[in-house]
Amino acid sequence: MTGHGSRSPTPDSSEPEGGLRPVAGHGDAALRRVAVVADSAAALPTSWLTDYTTAGGFALVDMPVLIGGQLHTEDESDTLSSLVVALAEGKPVTTSRPAPGQLRAAYRRFEAEGFDAVVSVHLSGELSGTVGATRIARQEIGIPVRIVDTQSAGLGQGLAVRAALQAAASGAGIDDVAQAAREAAQRAQVLIQVRSLETLRRGGRINPTTARVGSVLQIKPLLSLAEGKIVTVERPVSLAKARARFMTLVGEALAHAAPERPVLCVHHVADANGAREIGEVLRDRYRPEAELVISDLPPVLSAHVGLGTKAAVVEGPTSVPVWRGERPAQPAP
Repeated sequence: MTGHGSRSPTPDSSEPEGGLRPVAGHGDAALRRVAVVADSAAALPTSWLTDYTTAGGFALVDMPVLIGGQLHTEDESDTLSSLVVALAEGKPVTTSRPAPGQLRAAYRRFEAEGFDAVVSVHLSGELSGTVGATRIARQEIGIPVRIVDTQSAGLGQGLAVRAALQAAASGAGIDDVAQAAREAAQRAQVLIQVRSLETLRRGGRINPTTARVGSVLQIKPLLSLAEGKIVTVERPVSLAKARARFMTLVGEALAHAAPERPVLCVHHVADANGAREIGEVLRDRYRPEAELVISDLPPVLSAHVGLGTKAAVVEGPTSVPVWRGERPAQPAP
């Protein structure tokens, strides 16, 4: 982390207008009673991250990725390129939770700066041990630290971070800041299109038998998150059919999104142009006023879904049911 408790912003492919504009009072230190901590799985666009880092009261803790036996962190410029090469070559890639000491350092800094409390907003506890690390880290901290398991990932988690910071900027207390994060995460809809189940199988996120059957039948599943777990939404049997259904389902959610200018985020793994094409078509067809964000899927998530993956996050709520999974795509812990 930098001296401000957050890693330095790095270039990404987010739309220039995609960043969160500071809300009233965001820069007023007297209002900021609660600090917010997050992990890098939140996939915050550079413009958002710059706003939050500048305003203060925010820390982002990087999640390590082990590529071919070498440890990388999200803020290293070559991490994504090294990951892409490793995935293409089938080299072992593993991920890890942040060290409790990293989280503890952020909490202690905010305590020293005079904040009343910290709300720590994190990747689903069903997918990572990060929530467990926060429980260790908050021990012996002299101010309350409230942990929010968003049961989400990517910008689904990122929208929860944004909501927490907006609540904190308005002077809200710990309970209201945490609740704002939970509600934003619950409203965010996440749909994932993967080319293969093999990377999920290698990472232990899916049952080996399911992966083998999927490979034999050439299934290109659409996945989502339910109660923090990866679930199967549909099982197209070709990439063309998978993309068509992906576009239809995301488009329907976007068309019915309640916010006047809902966020539509398209994540990708080393395919910014393809993601931008998808995002622009969806926005133009269903919601021209939507705020479009095109963003690399963070390495800690890319490592488990593989090359060719696209993921969409739609800011809710909607007036139609969210994507419903058929059954968990990963075994119970």
